[in-house]
Amino acid sequence: MPKTAETKFVNSLFLTNLIQTQYGESEVKIKAYDVEPASADINDPYARSSMNRILIKYTSKENPTNAVITFVAKIKPTEGPLVEQFKQADVFEREIHMYKSVLPSMVTMISKLGSVIELAPQLIYSSETPSDLVVLEDLTARGYSVENQTLGLSYEQSKMAIEKLAFFHAASAMMLSDGGQPFAKFAKGTFHSEHKDKLSFFPDTIRTVGEMAPELDIGQSMADKLQKLPGKALQKAVDAYESDLKGFKVLNHGDFWTNNILFKYQGNELVDAIFVDFQNCVVGSPIIDLVYFLAASPALEVLEKHRDELVYIYHETLVLLLQKMGYIKSVPTLLELQVELLKHGSLQVIYALTVSPFMRTKDAHNTPPMQPTLHRPNQSTDVKQILRAHAPSIVAQLKAYEMVGLLDWGANESKIKGLMSRFQR
Repeated sequence: MPKTAETKFVNSLFLTNLIQTQYGESEVKIKAYDVEPASADINDPYARSSMNRILIKYTSKENPTNAVITFVAKIKPTEGPLVEQFKQADVFEREIHMYKSVLPSMVTMISKLGSVIELAPQLIYSSETPSDLVVLEDLTARGYSVENQTLGLSYEQSKMAIEKLAFFHAASAMMLSDGGQPFAKFAKGTFHSEHKDKLSFFPDTIRTVGEMAPELDIGQSMADKLQKLPGKALQKAVDAYESDLKGFKVLNHGDFWTNNILFKYQGNELVDAIFVDFQNCVVGSPIIDLVYFLAASPALEVLEKHRDELVYIYHETLVLLLQKMGYIKSVPTLLELQVELLKHGSLQVIYALTVSPFMRTKDAHNTPPMQPTLHRPNQSTDVKQILRAHAPSIVAQLKAYEMVGLLDWGANESKIKGLMSRFQR
């Protein structure tokens, strides 16, 4: 397959050095190699870097007969519409830092419990020249695969993902309690005051839902409440991202959904889950990952039946791990976690309208701008078509939110401001 500008550096010399240095093999001779775009099925389609699978056939002193190995190379673009955004953003540097420093420290922290738990693919190689490059193991070679995002995760898959997330969060909480120096790069997530000018998709989509209320079969009462939300949506989301849970913070994955979680089966038994794509990590309340995952990943019937159970499983696993690790600070109770989720219930509403329908479609162009520093103002998304396709689930979620008052934050704040203005001198 013809090489792109990003993959011209891939040659026999580079691959020989890669195998010799990373695997300790000698007298390596490359027989053949091929570079092809990695399948969208194993990578987040919103990841803007160039993803390529490198297949190598070679011999060595240790493997005298033909050996075959594959890698996944993630390369910073050198051409195309996002080159300037990548030059100005630090998402690639953040991900390299995660693979080289943070993730190995997390695994070491977890290994103190008595076993090695994998959180991510193995880093094979990283470089800043000739272009920013990360070479990772190809997880599909070990039987890992991603699930169908349009169908959503089963209960067992959701349970395993949320348990593994608790490992990720617990290890990061321990590191934060020790000073958190490795996390200095992760202060700004999707919703940050500096990104507001790049996040118009979210209030605009909520506004569109309100305008389409009759067509989507949304009742007038809910429609009236929806019309009051767009102007307050971004600040509500920023508040949720800046909150902490009784002083408890973790490193959030920041883009924790179906396409960034790979599962492994042995026969019919689900045995593991591993995460990819760490460009959007952010320190904050664990609700950042929880709300996003619940909105975007479990099958809708799983979410309806097991939502509270999944939150319970996450909390139970998190508390157990922190206790075993010797965490000495206060750990939030399950009640405090549930209260925090309700306190920032506006984020659940925002994601139900702007994330859930769009993450449950196969078209990468429809993915919300969860990485605002890579924002493309001219990116086309057929918002109305997707909202129509997901109308039944949107209405069902809105009815559930209305029953517990989670659609009232726009109206109530307007009433409070009105009352305040009456008594101001």
